[in-house]
This record gives sequence, structure tokens and C-alpha cells, in this order.
Amino acid sequence: MTERGDPWDIPEWHSIRQEAMLIQQLLGSGATALGRANYADKKGVYYTAFFGLSVGLERLCKLVLIVDYALKNQGQMPSQDLVKKFGHNIVKLMRKAERVSVAHSLSLDYQKPEDSVAKAIVTNLDAFADAQRGRYANFASICDPNLTRDEPLSKWWNQVAKEILNQRYFGTAAQERIENNARVIDAMLSKYTIVQHFSEEREQIDNLETASIRTGQTEIVQKWSRYHSLTIIRWLSGIYSKLAYGAVCKHQHDAFFGTWEFFYTYTVSDNFLKSRKIWPLNR
Repeated sequence: MTERGDPWDIPEWHSIRQEAMLIQQLLGSGATALGRANYADKKGVYYTAFFGLSVGLERLCKLVLIVDYALKNQGQMPSQDLVKKFGHNIVKLMRKAERVSVAHSLSLDYQKPEDSVAKAIVTNLDAFADAQRGRYANFASICDPNLTRDEPLSKWWNQVAKEILNQRYFGTAAQERIENNARVIDAMLSKYTIVQHFSEEREQIDNLETASIRTGQTEIVQKWSRYHSLTIIRWLSGIYSKLAYGAVCKHQHDAFFGTWEFFYTYTVSDNFLKSRKIWPLNR
């Protein structure tokens, strides 16, 4: 039996570790940004969220596939060409990661979220990752205004935010409170206030009552879009953590040593996902 050396003497360990650190921060910045984005003065923060989450989820799925490849090939790493063939489609990558989890019979603490909000989030991030449909939609619509239907903010509000509001706002005590407050604010201050904003759907908001209602709705959307995004991250983090830990402890593929620790910050209970606003969590 030969003695195992230090993981930091393995070149691949440094690359995988740094990739894990990058992904941890991308996902954290994206989730944090979702809790801050709004129609008024932080529309740009939506894009911070979309970039961080779409790139982070894509790369985390690819890490899962790399561990899977190593486990199937006695610790050998995939070639650069093979990694490129993994593609950029988040929906397809997540399906592959799910198949890997099933193939290895992983006992996950948190299962894949199948709720309507999580599915809408994945669909939107997948569209954003596509250059023509998402990341460069604003440039595309400059030349062809008809392409504004692919604009990420409008799509996010219509598909993600409205689904959250249907579940968490309409017909609830929160709706009654927010709309009553909005009427009071409008009655008190409308004579002295000028309002000029545009919603995520590019609709004009020019009165205090509408702006106040939208602000109240936005606070609900911020909390729950962050939470549902984190449930997706938590599930994938669990897959990678279990795979990487097993690769090292059971098969001695030390290139993955300790890299799972960067994702423990996301494998926490719902209480943390709902209450913490800044991600990743401090150790």
C-alpha cells in the first residue's frame, strides 16, 4: 500500500479548487442580487443576478460531470474538448447532473425542487445564457424592436415574479396591507410628488399608489425568488459534494480533495435560505 501525497502537489487540485471557489461566489452574488433588484433604481442588479446564477449553475453542473467522468475512468480527467461538448444549455446540463445522481445512487439531503417557481427560474436563466435570447437581447432589440419579447427583465417578471405573486400575494393579508398603505400614501403625498419610473415590463409608473404597490410586490418577489433559486443551488451543491467526497474517500481521487466544502454554505435548511440575504454564508 503506497502512501498518498499532499493534494496540493496535484496540479488538477488547484484548478478544481479555484473553480469551486469561483462557482461559490458566482452563485452567492447572483442570489444576493436577486434580493436587491427592483424596478426603480436597481434594474441593473437583475443582470448581476442573471449573470451570476446562469454562469454559476452551468459551471457547477460541469463540475458534477467532471467528477462523474473521473469516477468512470480511474481518476483521469476529461479532455478540454470533451468539457466543451458539455455545452451551455442549463436545462440539459441539469438533466445530466440529475442522471449522474441517480446512476451513483446518491443519498441527497435535499431533493431537486420541482415547484413551478423553480422551473420558471431555470427556464429564464437558460434563456439568458443564450446570447441571442438573453445576454444580448438589449443590443438585438436596438436593431429590431420586435425582439423585446426576449428581454430578460420582462420575461422574468412575467414568468417568475407573477408566479410568486400568485402564490404569495394575491388574496392574502399582505395584498390588503400593501394596497391599503399605497392608497394612504397616495392621498397624503400625491399633490407634492412627481413619479416617473418604468416597470420591468417597460410600463410607465407615474403615480404614488402604483409605485407603492409595485414596491410592496417587489419585496415579496425579492425574498422568494432568492429562496427558490437557492433551493436549486442547494440540490446541485449536494450532488457535487457527495460525489467529490466519495471520489476522494472511497476511490482516492485526491484532485477533488476538500472542494466540496465550498458548497456546504448552500446545503442548509429552508430557514437559512429564506432569512439570509447575503450569500455565500460566512463560515
